[in-house]
Amino acid sequence: LCRNKTERQELRQMEAKFFWVKYKMYGLNKTLHMKRFFLLLFSILPMIVAAQGHKGTVESCAPTREGKVLYSDKVEVKDSDRQEIFQAIHAWAKENYGKDVFISSVSANKNKGTLFIGSKVELLLNDSEKTIVKYKMRINCQDNGYSVEVTDISYQYSPGGEAKAKTYPAEDVIMGNGKGNTVTAIKDPVLFCNATYFFVESLFADVYDAVEN
Repeated sequence: LCRNKTERQELRQMEAKFFWVKYKMYGLNKTLHMKRFFLLLFSILPMIVAAQGHKGTVESCAPTREGKVLYSDKVEVKDSDRQEIFQAIHAWAKENYGKDVFISSVSANKNKGTLFIGSKVELLLNDSEKTIVKYKMRINCQDNGYSVEVTDISYQYSPGGEAKAKTYPAEDVIMGNGKGNTVTAIKDPVLFCNATYFFVESLFADVYDAVEN
């Protein structure tokens, strides 16, 4: 998927209609349920996400490649060399990831213009269920542009109460836009699919903003 500046702005407008997302740990929206505030104990948690998947749907919320769920974004950045783009994205990555090895990690290769990020955040889908999504993001910088892939997605899911959380790969939950769900404990795979899609789009938007700014 290749997007220029105009297309990106249109996408941001669409996202604003569907969901809101908060990144700064002490700026949580007051409408969040109080029990979610235990996450503040992670004093260097890079971000807390509330992806309201029920606010909107998309035609294809779970793109795949070779049997794996994989989201990709390719962006044109005119009149910018690889090193300039890499430095902008690397600065953003260091600011938001890798401060707690139990939560996230970031590695970069300046010579190749590549970055690898691994992280996990909580998706607030409703008040009774707890879902942690883990993912890996790969960024490749080139002259006049960059590409991003988000894959290796999994959900650490607890249906509520005292139920022990179990981990499921995204391929077991959201394949076929949720129609291929094989996890009986997850009753609304479409909600997972939409929330994941919009969350990943917010990641792509963050990378774009880092380069633009």
